[in-house]
Amino acid sequence: MKSRAIRFLPVDLQGIALIAAMIVLLVLGAVKLSNVVAANMLRADAQSTSGSGAAAIERSTDIPALIAGATPSEETKNLLEDASQDGDIYRLLIWSSSGRVVFVSGRKSPASEQANIPEVRKERVAGAVASGKAYTEAYAGHPPASPTYFADSYIPIMRNGSVVGVFEVYLDQTADKALYERSLLLTESIIAIAVLFAGGIPGFMVYRMMMARRVAQAEALFLAENDNLTRIPNRKGLEEAAARALSLTRRNKTHVAALFLDLDRFKDINDSFGHAAGDEVLRALAKRLESVIRKEDMAARLGGDEFVILQVGIDQPAGASSLAERLKRILSEPYDIGGYEVVCGASIGVAIAPTDAETWDSLLSCADVALYKAKAEGRNTVRFFEAGMDAAFRERRRLEADLRRALETKAFRMEYQPLVSFRDGNLLGFEALLRWPEDWKPQPPAVFIPVAEESGLIVPIGALVLETACRTAAAWTKPLKIAVNLSPVQFRHGDIVAVVQEALHVSGLDPARLELEVTESLWLQNTDVVLDQLARLRGMGISIALDDFGTGYSSLTYLWKFPFDKVKIDRSFVTEMEIDLKASAIVSTIVALGRTLDLTVTAEGVETQAQANALCEAGCDQAQGYLFGRPLSLKAANELVNADRASSTGPPCSCFPSPINFKPTSA
Repeated sequence: MKSRAIRFLPVDLQGIALIAAMIVLLVLGAVKLSNVVAANMLRADAQSTSGSGAAAIERSTDIPALIAGATPSEETKNLLEDASQDGDIYRLLIWSSSGRVVFVSGRKSPASEQANIPEVRKERVAGAVASGKAYTEAYAGHPPASPTYFADSYIPIMRNGSVVGVFEVYLDQTADKALYERSLLLTESIIAIAVLFAGGIPGFMVYRMMMARRVAQAEALFLAENDNLTRIPNRKGLEEAAARALSLTRRNKTHVAALFLDLDRFKDINDSFGHAAGDEVLRALAKRLESVIRKEDMAARLGGDEFVILQVGIDQPAGASSLAERLKRILSEPYDIGGYEVVCGASIGVAIAPTDAETWDSLLSCADVALYKAKAEGRNTVRFFEAGMDAAFRERRRLEADLRRALETKAFRMEYQPLVSFRDGNLLGFEALLRWPEDWKPQPPAVFIPVAEESGLIVPIGALVLETACRTAAAWTKPLKIAVNLSPVQFRHGDIVAVVQEALHVSGLDPARLELEVTESLWLQNTDVVLDQLARLRGMGISIALDDFGTGYSSLTYLWKFPFDKVKIDRSFVTEMEIDLKASAIVSTIVALGRTLDLTVTAEGVETQAQANALCEAGCDQAQGYLFGRPLSLKAANELVNADRASSTGPPCSCFPSPINFKPTSA
């Protein structure tokens, strides 16, 4: 029975049950042993006391005559009565060898005692006569008729080597038994404590270790299929559930939808509030997902800010569309992070099996493609997978891979577009421009720069561009300026101040010769952080220019908040000013604003002499564009720096004090 019961216990509890059983058996065995020892000690004590009393009686009285039938004298009776009350002895009988009672203490008649003696006592007397050995038995009594615990001893009376009679001595051992019990109880307690220390405490420690191992095993099993941060299923758990769902779908001719979610601007939350806040957002988001889906569906985290919902047992695409709209609403609600409300929506890509794919990997890939399309079209958007989407997705992935390869091999090219002064036509410096590697499939900056920003590769690429430009400028023989464009991503996801400091350090370039250009999109988020970084850069002696002025957001606000050194008029105004009076008026207004705020004003995209004349007349300070030079290779830029002023091939700008001596140049 016990072994069968143990078999039904958990494996880690079987060992604990066995240890507990061993401890109980040891304790019970110790108690049993102590009882046996106590009984033996009491018998031995009783037998010793009885033997000593009997020997004293034999030396003091004529026992053989009494046994032979002689009537005892009063002196003998008194002596025997006194002996029967000596110490623990409370009753005494004398037997003849034939089994006849010849004396009973307590002034009783031997004859009356003989009539009431049970056969067992007669047998014990006969045994003592036959063996010549003493015998003692202990009993629990019934007060007041007998003591609580007493012993009955049979002591043979020897004469000339023969047994002539038997003393039957009754001893009150109540006090002795209590003493032995107290002593043995102390011994048992010591044994129990020893067993507890020797077995119980180690057993408890083993139990603790087993329970800890069991908890660890359960946690490991849980984490094998669930996410550690959000406690919802992970990729493995999702794959197993998806495999079962797709198998059922094939049998029942039903549909399964995969909704791929990616949080919008989640990196900004990490950068602004820290990763602990980002983790809190992810946990809150997981709870929101589970509150929206049905019990049959599953929400899982693949990693980072990517989540997938597996939707089963519902008509598609209506089911996925309805769920996606609910997700958009609930995920657009603000999150409370340390007292701040943070809004973080999600883009969702949806794919349906077996319409879009029949295997889970393919279905998830299709949902990923749809997600990429949703993010490309704007934030907080839902897109279903469509045929042909994967081609654009693969092209984007290929372009990202090429960006990584170009970065690792430093295959990017740099070109330098001249920057000239409207006042005297002198060369003032160059703007460094990133170009796609030679002999690779051509990619314009307008295509690969956005991909670099979306993937985060713009951070290391921007650092490479900055260092290369600084090294190039430091090698020039003239103290010309070098302008480098910075991406908003470099401010959000990189320590741009440290990157600039490192570039200046390794190149040895004077910070006053470096000009950093930022666009108005930089102000969309983390305004205070951006202003702090720009202030630190300007404090190093670096010039800060606001690029593409007039095409972004809240330009005047930030011209007021931050002391820029330069504004650059966007090429769209320069192009239109010849044919649109409003564009010309805007240019004049920007120039006037620049003068008021003590800013240098540079015009971009100057391609005709008429544009140059109009800008010069408006009071513009500097210009760059094809009229003055296309972007140049490093070799051509160095030659231009080292050359004396070249002769102009076209008519001069009317506002120059002398003819323009800067000749349009090609790489």
